[in-house]
Amino acid sequence: MTGIPYTPEEGALVLAGASVLLIVVLLISVWKKMGIGREFVVGLLMGGAQLFGIAVLLTFLFRFDDDVRIWFPPVIVLIGLMAVIGGRRSAKRASGMPGAVRITTPAIIAGAAVSLTVLALSRAMPLKPQFIVPLAGMAFGNSMTICSLALDRLVREFEMNRAAIETRLSLGASSKQAMEDLSRRCVRAALIPTIDRLKTLGIIFIPGAMAGLLIAGTDPLVAAEYQLIVYLMIVGGGIVTSLIVAVLSRSRFFNENEQVRDWI
Repeated sequence: MTGIPYTPEEGALVLAGASVLLIVVLLISVWKKMGIGREFVVGLLMGGAQLFGIAVLLTFLFRFDDDVRIWFPPVIVLIGLMAVIGGRRSAKRASGMPGAVRITTPAIIAGAAVSLTVLALSRAMPLKPQFIVPLAGMAFGNSMTICSLALDRLVREFEMNRAAIETRLSLGASSKQAMEDLSRRCVRAALIPTIDRLKTLGIIFIPGAMAGLLIAGTDPLVAAEYQLIVYLMIVGGGIVTSLIVAVLSRSRFFNENEQVRDWI
């Protein structure tokens, strides 16, 4: 037998048993007045509802994976929701930047699109919903995280180095030249967690794709190869996302006269 060795009904009981530890932790946080109880419960309910919602949708789509006319429209709508929600969530990291969603959404879409296109062309992602949906989730989730890190770091770096940037502008530098060092640092900082995870694949943690394949009974070597393919493509998409954030953000920091905007 391969895969999880129990039914959805049995899984509900297992889930209840596994939740005991979380309940204990929640009670301790309330007792110690850590202030995370309400946020934790809300996050758990939202995350659980979304997971089960996706599960219901995938159960429906998997029944029609050979009929593109049925599964393609819902998958496109789902990917669109990933892009919109990811862009809005990442924009909240922009520390008051007006119109930040105009930076985050295109950057996330571009990074995820690069990842998914390469996966499709390399045949690592067969064009069926059971492959497209989870891999799209990985691609958009990773791009959103990197976008948030890049934008947050860029805003903080700009605030700390505003005087130096304005000095460069006064000496005749363009906004692109004035921000070049900051952009480079923000891209590097945003990619550090991803690169660190890449260095520790299989030692400190087994990533989700490989873990899922192993649970499903796939040969461990095949699972490792597939995980590396997926991870490399997602890292590439993250690099694209961070670079686009650095480019598009200039219009948010400077006006048409190459002057620093008032909000920063």
